[in-house]
Amino acid sequence: MKHGISDEEWNEYFDGGAAAEARDRIEAHIADCVSCWEFYEQMSAVTRALGEAGEEARHALPLDDPQLHRMLRGVFAEIRKGEAPVVRQSDVRQQLDSLETVMAPYCGPLAAVRVLHTAARHSPARSLAGVTPTNWEPFLKRLTAIAAAMCGDTFASLVWERGQLSGSH
Repeated sequence: MKHGISDEEWNEYFDGGAAAEARDRIEAHIADCVSCWEFYEQMSAVTRALGEAGEEARHALPLDDPQLHRMLRGVFAEIRKGEAPVVRQSDVRQQLDSLETVMAPYCGPLAAVRVLHTAARHSPARSLAGVTPTNWEPFLKRLTAIAAAMCGDTFASLVWERGQLSGSH
């Protein structure tokens, strides 16, 4: 922030999106402040130069629709890569085993297995073998609810956290 004008306000001002009150305040200030006037002049020159360079690039490097679509597909593919890790069915199996291991000391090994089967049966998976990455979250919600009823909310929180497929364990 310089002289009561934040970076965000400057950006909005240069982009032409500043609210009338902010615009009036900035313009009144730069009329009286030499350093802010110089900053305004510099930023205005840079903004104009970038606009001109962008316009020149659009004319010098025209893209036809197929090129543009190929480029956009590449950009979207890169964005999707970073969105979520791929969860495999083997990850589901590992998580089921892990949850059974966590639950066994609290409710016994046989009851742990039964609770997993019950949670699966009353979720979109309909069976423990039907639990997949796609229906994992509804299964885990059901399992957490059962764990809360059996052993309390603290234990249910442990089950929920331990059951996250994409999280670290």
